[in-house]
Amino acid sequence: MNFGRVANINVFRKIRQLETLVKPGGLLVRSCNPTQFPKSTSSLTNLSRSVIPDASNYPKCRILSKLPAQSTVSMTQTRAASAQGDHVRLWVIERIVSASFLALIPAALIFENKFIDILLAAAIVMHTHWGLEAIVLDYARPIVVGTLVPKVAFLMLNLLSAATLAGLLVLIYNGPGLTKVIKNGWAIGKDRQKAS
Repeated sequence: MNFGRVANINVFRKIRQLETLVKPGGLLVRSCNPTQFPKSTSSLTNLSRSVIPDASNYPKCRILSKLPAQSTVSMTQTRAASAQGDHVRLWVIERIVSASFLALIPAALIFENKFIDILLAAAIVMHTHWGLEAIVLDYARPIVVGTLVPKVAFLMLNLLSAATLAGLLVLIYNGPGLTKVIKNGWAIGKDRQKAS
């Protein structure tokens, strides 16, 4: 989080430096033809609105045609998008769930309790849901695959997680229990070794 703040501050400093170059009294404007810029141009966003007749004809102004005028808009959108959720709290909860496996798995194997099985099942489903959600976020970006595919992928992920949790709870309440099924699975190979 601190790295993100430092990066954003540095990016905004660079934008401010570019804005001072483009302002009516700035270095780029002084070295170019002063009639090509309107007097109201004071930032990069206004620069994209101003009409520059073929900036490539002016040798010292070629940099202006290469400036990303949309950079300030995209950074504002990124900051607004990251402000919608509390990602730090979610990251802490993900780490707590991951660390809880260190105690839950041995406790479930030793005690074979329904309550511990329920906690283990919920932790497993949350952990896998967050991992698969990160995969969907990385590989099903709306810019790449359109807006429908991510929505369908998230819907399928939610249905898969709900069905997995429901199946594990049915196994715990109506079956032998999650830990007992795992132990029975481990014992399958041992029965064949004893028979030989």
